[in-house]
Amino acid sequence: MSMGLKAGLKWGALCLLVYVGFLLVKLPALQFISRVQLPPGVSLSGVSGTIWHGQAQQVIAHGLPVEKLSWQLNALPLLWGSVNAQVKAGNMRTIDEISFKAKVNLTKNSISARDLQAYLPTNLLISLLPLPFPVHADGRLRVQLEALDYADGCQVLRGKGQWLKAELVGLNGQIALGDFAAQLSCDQGDVLLEIKEPNSFGLSAIARIPKTLQFSVEGKFKLDPNLPKEVQQAAQFFGQPDGQGYYPLKF
Repeated sequence: MSMGLKAGLKWGALCLLVYVGFLLVKLPALQFISRVQLPPGVSLSGVSGTIWHGQAQQVIAHGLPVEKLSWQLNALPLLWGSVNAQVKAGNMRTIDEISFKAKVNLTKNSISARDLQAYLPTNLLISLLPLPFPVHADGRLRVQLEALDYADGCQVLRGKGQWLKAELVGLNGQIALGDFAAQLSCDQGDVLLEIKEPNSFGLSAIARIPKTLQFSVEGKFKLDPNLPKEVQQAAQFFGQPDGQGYYPLKF
């Protein structure tokens, strides 16, 4: 083989490599996502940008809307079969929007996150709870996670949650409840959310969320006597108080 032919083949291979690299760098996110099987209950719309730096105008996840999702994808972890990205969604200053930011790592069977901060409107979450009567609530739930590792169940979870500026909508207007705080952890593969007193509901409870998302809540509460009469009356739907005035909470 002549030197000229060898040089031509090398230059041709280099040009092909550069061209393939250019296509990968500029690969539209929409073309990629349209060929990916998303998890059940998850849909994306308004996808733009590239797979490395892209956006989706809206994501619906199990009925919950997430606006303006954006991501920055790291290329190197793809070589060993994982997706590593920085993600951001919503506007943290908008109280009626789901918003979050985090560093996430996805594999075929697991998800992990670091430095996650999220805000969720309380009224959206209340609508998911099987309460014995309709409840209208305001405020926001703030979640801050140091670490999350989830693979066929909760493996590592360190963080806390807060219900900020909690309010109930009563017959005579808003009923301010203050703040509620909870610790987040794992137990036998389930996510645990533990609320402890003091708070205006005198609430101590543990919410358990298995991988099926069929969560349960068990605890007790004793209302602040300064709360309005309609709140005191609503407590009777949960049963009779014990000798210390605590009502049972279980669903």
